[in-house]
Amino acid sequence: MTDQRRRVDSAPVTAGRSLIRAAPYGSLALWGGPVAHGLRFAMAVTADVPSNAQTGPVALPWPPPGVFPAHPVYGSMSPAEEPSTEPTASGSAVSRVLLLAPTPFAAGLGDQDVAARLNLCGSAPHSGQWVSVAFGGWVAPLPADAWPAAAARFAQRHPTADLFDLGSGWSLLQMEVAEAVVRTARARLLLGAEAAVGLLVGAAGPRH
Repeated sequence: MTDQRRRVDSAPVTAGRSLIRAAPYGSLALWGGPVAHGLRFAMAVTADVPSNAQTGPVALPWPPPGVFPAHPVYGSMSPAEEPSTEPTASGSAVSRVLLLAPTPFAAGLGDQDVAARLNLCGSAPHSGQWVSVAFGGWVAPLPADAWPAAAARFAQRHPTADLFDLGSGWSLLQMEVAEAVVRTARARLLLGAEAAVGLLVGAAGPRH
């Protein structure tokens, strides 16, 4: 049987990385719950995965056949969407996305990790190519004792005075990334945890 998985063109990943680096906002959709639009975000990456890592991308049929899953990240997977079994880059990585959210929204998360999807969509800088990136994972409020270091990291991307209002009007959330879907007009890729982290590693740093 022909293996549906194949090594894919890096163009969609490059476009996705460019969008992540430049996007000012993202939308956070909680599994079975509310959606928060216009959230500023920053990457908090600790990794030894190379920034150009292309580990485990899976080419998916495009346009997608049949009924599109209700949840593009956590929906049912077709065989073409199964995680790649190709060897991955050596090393490990832990990656989080920091999100600045209104305190009432953050309070609604409680103390539990909540399955969530972070959506970014727009034109990739320079190329002008339309691209969307959806990160799947778990989101939770960041503990208050971690705010000072996280706020300093966040300010490198978003030097906003709202960081002085943490605990009152605003709160920091942390999202652990488990996978990502990158879409362009011509391609749709599912990236496993390590490849999704590689996408973030390459996009980390101040916005252009």
